[in-house]
Amino acid sequence: MSRLESIARAFLRYLYEDHRFRPEVADFFDSAAAEAAAVQPSWAELADVLEALRERELIATSGEGQLGTPARAGLTGSGLICAGRHGGDITSWSRSQSVAVLDDPAEGAVPQARSASEGAPRRIDYSGLTRVAKVVLLALPTVHARYGDTVEIESTAQRLCEATRQDRPDAGRVRILAQRLRTDLATGSVANTLGVVLLDGLDEALDESGLG
Repeated sequence: MSRLESIARAFLRYLYEDHRFRPEVADFFDSAAAEAAAVQPSWAELADVLEALRERELIATSGEGQLGTPARAGLTGSGLICAGRHGGDITSWSRSQSVAVLDDPAEGAVPQARSASEGAPRRIDYSGLTRVAKVVLLALPTVHARYGDTVEIESTAQRLCEATRQDRPDAGRVRILAQRLRTDLATGSVANTLGVVLLDGLDEALDESGLG
């Protein structure tokens, strides 16, 4: 493992272990995660790591700190999975993402094939809603271990995932389940964790599907 990979893993663990919303980047230097990883990065090294993590959409950042680095950072939905289920190991997380794509290859292919057929009705794109529901299901075991009480949102996400992947999805049912998931993310037990990182994505997916 390279030095920058070690720093990236430690930084993801730092964000995962800190319960604040987007903790200060500078606090990483004195964190337990940095100490446990035995890394003492320079600001320049940390800037490179943060840029790489942002490009992979594992973190979201805000403000401006030293040497142009972000002042604060927080985990995205993917980052939460990477840190919680893979210990911040980006290679392991990337491999799991590749496997997931291979296991579910036809999500975008079916609409393309149907649109090529003369006279075929336009298929509503529910792929964004499916992705959000999948991220919720993947991240919930980690969130449950920390906060508990995730049975209801897990059920809603599972039903939404199933509803959007039917041959002929019921738009009314999909809308109800998506709105219920949105309520759970905004006000439920995961509002300060998954809700923070997934609400915007869910709203975008609702708009894309025309159900917003």
